[in-house]
Amino acid sequence: QNLLVYDLEVQIREQEERREEVADEIAEAVASGQDLREYDIRVEIADAEKRREEVADEIAEAREKVAEEETEVTALETIQRLKTDVEQELIDKSIITMAQAIEADLTPVEAQQLMSLDDALDTANDDLEAEDITYAAWREAFEAYYDALDEALEESAELTAARDALEAETDALTLLLDEQDRLDYLLDDAAERLADVLEAEDTTLSALRDEQDRLDYLLQATREDLRVAQAARYVLGENDEVTVSIDDPDVPDVPILVLRADSETVRESGSATFTIETTMELVEDLDVLYVVEGTATADADYNAPDGDITMSKGQERVVLTVPVRADDDVEGDETLIVRLIADPEAAYQLSDRDQATMLIESDDLPELTVTGGGEVVEGDTATVVIWADQPPDADTSVHYSVTGSAQAGVDYEVVTGTALLRAGEKSVTISIRTIDDDVFFLPSDMVVADWPVRVGTVAIEDGDLVQRGTPLFDLTEPVFTVKLFASPTDRAQLAEGQEVTVNLAAGDQEVDGVITELDDNATISGNSEIYEGVVGTTEDLVGVDGAVVTIDVVVEQSVDAVVVPIAAVLSDGGQDTVRVVTPEGVIERRAVEVGMLDGAYVEVVSGVSAGEFVILEIDRS
Repeated sequence: QNLLVYDLEVQIREQEERREEVADEIAEAVASGQDLREYDIRVEIADAEKRREEVADEIAEAREKVAEEETEVTALETIQRLKTDVEQELIDKSIITMAQAIEADLTPVEAQQLMSLDDALDTANDDLEAEDITYAAWREAFEAYYDALDEALEESAELTAARDALEAETDALTLLLDEQDRLDYLLDDAAERLADVLEAEDTTLSALRDEQDRLDYLLQATREDLRVAQAARYVLGENDEVTVSIDDPDVPDVPILVLRADSETVRESGSATFTIETTMELVEDLDVLYVVEGTATADADYNAPDGDITMSKGQERVVLTVPVRADDDVEGDETLIVRLIADPEAAYQLSDRDQATMLIESDDLPELTVTGGGEVVEGDTATVVIWADQPPDADTSVHYSVTGSAQAGVDYEVVTGTALLRAGEKSVTISIRTIDDDVFFLPSDMVVADWPVRVGTVAIEDGDLVQRGTPLFDLTEPVFTVKLFASPTDRAQLAEGQEVTVNLAAGDQEVDGVITELDDNATISGNSEIYEGVVGTTEDLVGVDGAVVTIDVVVEQSVDAVVVPIAAVLSDGGQDTVRVVTPEGVIERRAVEVGMLDGAYVEVVSGVSAGEFVILEIDRS
């Protein structure tokens, strides 16, 4: 009992000494004021607020510049959409469409050149039909017209410069807005750090005062224990205390795991990383189990991981890294899926985000080689094969060139320069057909062909002297073949099996037909690209080889459509409008939605009704 009294007296002396120390620390904390860290944060906030005001002024100026550039671009686009007299004349002659007139800015010189080349092409068509010129001469007129048309329809340089200036001002404004957002973030962060510093000072002072109160309570309790011990009639045994655990139902007993992929894609030879997070800080090490799935193959496309990863005590997240292997296989993109699995001992729970997917992108390409060639007799066909070390996973156009001392069109037939390597195939064959130019004809010679056959186009006249290799005539089948020549723009709207109407000027013939063949590869001549095809007709045509036909193809149609003259449609800030005369005689401007173009008329989808009157122009004289 005397020992117990002694221990209590020692505790009282120690508690009194500690209470005096706490009182001194409280006095020092009250007198310390703001420390250097708080001062630095306040200076940082002042600098950021000053810069934010400057950026706000710069943003206002940048917005004005963007508005000015937008006004200039809109004005130039409005001017460009206004039809000139020369553009209207080109539209009337069906040389350009209304849409092309809106996008282009044709000069009178360009318009006059186009009309001259159009007349020259019409003359060439008539001469070719009358067999007064060769196909090559007609082709030259055809290419000259379409080359000039493509050049004239290029966009205005002034409008391009204005759009570039608008883009530059917009980019500058975007940078200022980004800086403004960054300053807002820095100010918020500095305010939070300042609050933390002030709170830490308050927390320290509060903790000292709490300790002071606790010491007062302990002193009082210990003095009471001493009083009781001095007059005690019992002593404490070995088991003198018990523990009570308080369970909070709102706090989970085990951590809940969330899985996410750190990126959407990863390239071969890279690393796919996934982050596993918990909802609470760990109080002990935690082993997390997972599996790796997907279309990618383990130990072929990636190094298979162990299947478990440890989160250390005190952590809230851990990164899982899966090394991706590089290979030379030509293959499509593959998926890599990581899925968390439940712990048999229930050491953690899984959230609804227990699976994440990443795409492995493959950039391997097939390696091409060529075989074949060798010697070939004139008139025979040489075969060249392009080989791929691996088949591509999509149809691939292979470009090639033919060079050497042999001349295309003289020693061998012209080739396209493009071959299509189909998906899943490892080779494509190219045929080089040579031309036999060592043929001599005597007056008594005859040309023999399998019946039925007829002479097609005769390239010379009786008594002409011709050089070696000059074509004399060609033999053809008795049934005419209608060949189709289309520009890249027209080719995009055509397909095999489309129904067409074939018009032959000679004899005013018109029959129905179907496109039976259509090249996927263009024939390049100079700066022009032409796609060829074959049209089959339901009835025979009466004509000669080389006769020019026109083919009408319906690529789009509208039944019972409301149409107005193109000149009646105006542009108002990018919105198409027309001026309508109401039954009361009042002119009102209406917004309309336009559809198909047909010559000098345009379809109105909505905005006006059939039978209403629209204004083409107003005479203000």
